[in-house]
Amino acid sequence: MKFIIISGTPGTGKTTISNHLCNFIDAKVLSLNELIINRNFVLEYDQERETSIIDEEKLNKNLDGIIKEFSIHPLAYLIIEGHFCDILSEDYMDFVIILRCHPDELVKRLKNRGYKHKKIMENVQSEILGSSVNYFIEKNLNLPLYEINTTKSDLNIISKQILDIINGSEDLNDYYIGKINWLEELSNQNRLNDFFSKDMKIGEHYDF
Repeated sequence: MKFIIISGTPGTGKTTISNHLCNFIDAKVLSLNELIINRNFVLEYDQERETSIIDEEKLNKNLDGIIKEFSIHPLAYLIIEGHFCDILSEDYMDFVIILRCHPDELVKRLKNRGYKHKKIMENVQSEILGSSVNYFIEKNLNLPLYEINTTKSDLNIISKQILDIINGSEDLNDYYIGKINWLEELSNQNRLNDFFSKDMKIGEHYDF
């Protein structure tokens, strides 16, 4: 069984895309968000930021047994999705795909979720800074990292792009990290002040 990591800022489409991908490959989805709630891998809840703080040590300690539960019936792939997948061991990473979304569209998606303004801005700021990508870069993984822009593409197109990656299609240059740079784009448009202000803190990768 190989592991497909689908990560990215909240609102980029991780859960929807992961489940849709199962229509094309022999796979099941392990949602880290659901896992930490169902198995109580939470240290505390931050009321001000409306976010749970993950007990990373407890999660990683129990992950071997949890993954074995998915291995009772042979699978070709286990898709692990969550915006804090970077906390996982490289042992559970064969393919790492970070989903990205333009900040303007991400604001709309998070508003539709009912997020409050502060939480929206924290997550959008993280997306602009490429935090989800940077956390994986900092791990110095011995495997390539890929980015997919979910701003406009439909589910079938995005699934096709992921299939290209896991099947080793010849030309993957468009998916390697570094192609998407919202910070540069917004800076060139003189729009950074639309998303950053002195009283906003940058979102941390463990909130959801």
